[in-house]
Amino acid sequence: MGGNRTQILIVEDEKHMREILKMLLEGEGYSVFTAEDGGRGRDLLEKEIFDLVITDIKMPDLDGYGILKKALQVSPETPVIMITAFGTVENAIEAMKLGAYDYIHKPFKIDEIRLIIKKALEKKDLARQVTLLKERAITGLEHIVTANPSMREILKNLSRIAQSRANVLITGESGTGKDLVANAIHNLSDRKDQNFVAINCATLPEGLLESELFGYMRGAFTGAAQNKQGLFEIADKGTLFLDEMAEMPFQLQSKLLRVIETGSFRRLGGTTDLTVEVRIVSATNKDLKEAVSNGLFREDLFYRLNAIPVHVPPLRERREDIPLLIDHFLKRRDSRKRFSKKATELLINYPWKGNIRELENVVDRMLLFSDAEIIRDSEIPQEITAGLLPKPGPAAEIGQGIELEPYLEDIEKSYLIKALDRTGGKKIEAARLLGLSFRSFRHRLAKYGIK
Repeated sequence: MGGNRTQILIVEDEKHMREILKMLLEGEGYSVFTAEDGGRGRDLLEKEIFDLVITDIKMPDLDGYGILKKALQVSPETPVIMITAFGTVENAIEAMKLGAYDYIHKPFKIDEIRLIIKKALEKKDLARQVTLLKERAITGLEHIVTANPSMREILKNLSRIAQSRANVLITGESGTGKDLVANAIHNLSDRKDQNFVAINCATLPEGLLESELFGYMRGAFTGAAQNKQGLFEIADKGTLFLDEMAEMPFQLQSKLLRVIETGSFRRLGGTTDLTVEVRIVSATNKDLKEAVSNGLFREDLFYRLNAIPVHVPPLRERREDIPLLIDHFLKRRDSRKRFSKKATELLINYPWKGNIRELENVVDRMLLFSDAEIIRDSEIPQEITAGLLPKPGPAAEIGQGIELEPYLEDIEKSYLIKALDRTGGKKIEAARLLGLSFRSFRHRLAKYGIK
């Protein structure tokens, strides 16, 4: 398992049995906590997050069922193995119905208990990996399609960057593929077999972002019904990708700086320091130097994150990539359709303020609505052929006077509504289409009273 050393809790009132299990598991390289009764076991479950719990069923004070109930309450992802005497197998089966992972007969065979523990930990680790894989696309360089000299220079350097332990700051407009670059850095590095964990700093309010990054203990705040590991723990020995870094609240920036400087932190509501070794790759579409000058971003944090800067150019500066990207999208969708030469030329000449993401959305829409094998220039959406923003009227009209603010506000409002229509009301996706952070998009909706 990646991350901190695997932590196992043994709850067993028989000292001899407790010590045998402890010696066995420590010999396997696990970090072992022991409790001589159910009450002590319950206390440890409230203070720590364990990868596995092994508990006897029959104990004074709080029995194994009580430990199982507590474990499921504070850490439902943690598997629980029950220890049972031969005469009480039916009790163990009952415990499995209540949520236990498996049971071990007493006296047990060493190879048998090793196998059960190994399978329990593999199941927990597999569940976590499935979650992580859903959150990211696994990629090396195969999904970064380019013929542009600047991009080729970036790709040439990525392997060298990947082998470094230094933090990386990826800059570039929204939709340029900064997340693909971050993925590639991880998968080209010696951390590729460890976790790559991504979070978008713009989509979560400050309190929730803090609890996601650092984790929390049950009761740390209203709604904290169970213990939860933070992303720093999950990313230990791997990579943590902080997207839209400029949107991180100022107060939280100081906590992030402390983790970078010391490698340690506490979960919310926790009492012990946890130590991690994480490489941070961050990304932003904002000018962080300007944010530092305006007092919105910590200068010391900026220099820590910007150890290796990587700038991804916008699509309008790499127009030679547009035909390649179109073909790439068609292949990924197993589509036999093709774009005519004139249609492709129109797409090449469009400014693509939403960059690759906007191009992909347009290609998808055209594949959906076109019945022809060859998609022609006449089928290109009107906003592409006309350009994103309507052009101002003739010079004579401007000479007669124009109220610029209301004019621009009408345009902005119309595109906010169009973006929401296109995404079926999904605000995060609509914000991405327009190259805005979620907070900025939400502010503009409030400004115009758009619900």
